[in-house]
Amino acid sequence: MIEEFNLKELNNFIHLLKSAKDDISIESYIYIKNLLNRIEFILPLTIYSKGTTFIRTRVHTESQILFKTVNELSYIEDILKITKFGRANEPGQSIFYCSDIELVSLAETNQIARQQKDKKVEYSTTGYWISTEDIVAVSLLTNENLRGKHSEIDNMSTDFEDMVKTQNDEKAQVVSELLQFLSKEFSTLSEGNFNNYKITTAFANYVYETVNNADGILYPSTMFPNEGFNFAFKPAVVENKMQFMYAHRTKLEKCGDKKYELTEQIFSKVNKEKRDEIEWE
Repeated sequence: MIEEFNLKELNNFIHLLKSAKDDISIESYIYIKNLLNRIEFILPLTIYSKGTTFIRTRVHTESQILFKTVNELSYIEDILKITKFGRANEPGQSIFYCSDIELVSLAETNQIARQQKDKKVEYSTTGYWISTEDIVAVSLLTNENLRGKHSEIDNMSTDFEDMVKTQNDEKAQVVSELLQFLSKEFSTLSEGNFNNYKITTAFANYVYETVNNADGILYPSTMFPNEGFNFAFKPAVVENKMQFMYAHRTKLEKCGDKKYELTEQIFSKVNKEKRDEIEWE
């Protein structure tokens, strides 16, 4: 059954979502997911044309010197390794997380900045994929935490909200407020509490499962909220609509109290033959 809310009912609905998020049981996630699946609402879409670059970074473990295959940089194929909720994935669900600019990709994965780790050296490798077809992403709106910080999402939000206002009814206002609530959830730091990802993951799966023409979602970075976007795509999008181009590895070394400098960069050759092997210069 598809439900429609008035504003009062929406406030109660959001209260139920928040209460379930704080419950540590797996049943609470199923409850959140089922709640979202009972409603139908307009979603803003952004089309990224053929030829768009998508960027994904991985930090090396101590034993990893160079990634030798594209699979090592791409989405995690062994779902048994995915034991916790991510921002847009369930435990045991593989999703291709990436960004549209390198700075955002690095900020999202850099353990020194993200986890406040006191490391002497950190290696990371960034891979570049190019879209071979148009890619469609559901867009999150801005919210009170982001408004004025990110001009691109502000403009997206203004265009969508102007369109919603032309409906001139309470249903349109409900849609706008629900999307702003979801946006705020996506801009919340996990702070090591993976329960904070329950609502965002449930919404992402709502998109994966019900929005037939969408390849995934886009949302601003919590680590670098001023420009660029993060994306969460279904693995089939990588396999069918993207081609790996090249990679580069960087080395950061500690040079003072909480200060690091880039001391090394090496690049792979351009992957012209669609091979899984990465050939380093």
